[in-house]
Amino acid sequence: MLKKKLREKHIGENKLENFTLIPNKSLGVFILRDDIENYLYIEHIKEHIKERTFSYDSYDFYDRKVTVWPTEGKIETIRCNSMCYLNGENLIGMSYERFLILVNQFPDTESEEYVLINSNRGQNQKVYDFDELGLQIWVWRNKIRTVLISSYEGL
Repeated sequence: MLKKKLREKHIGENKLENFTLIPNKSLGVFILRDDIENYLYIEHIKEHIKERTFSYDSYDFYDRKVTVWPTEGKIETIRCNSMCYLNGENLIGMSYERFLILVNQFPDTESEEYVLINSNRGQNQKVYDFDELGLQIWVWRNKIRTVLISSYEGL
């Protein structure tokens, strides 16, 4: 019983580390601009998506609840909608107002996008771009639902 409790504590301590965001750099072990091949040892599902005018690969690292989209084999965007820690606080579920205080910035752009939740329903989410942080924040009912992490080209 003691070993089980120690193991559970150890796993919990790593969660913060596995989902720590460094803007313009990384989310946990996933490093922007790094070769996607360096992460394929982690359990994942690869999907090739074809749109009308373009196609792309999507890697769903389901145990880590992270999706990665590479371009030319390099990680370009990381999506998280479960855990994403900045300064020790999980952005997912955080109020948008709290996020603005945390980053001390206003968005560069904002829009509204329809997001399909399942085959029967969807919702309109506010999308805020914070270019210098390389973040796109998706908000519904004043709570952050998804964070897209990329690298700000101006750096």
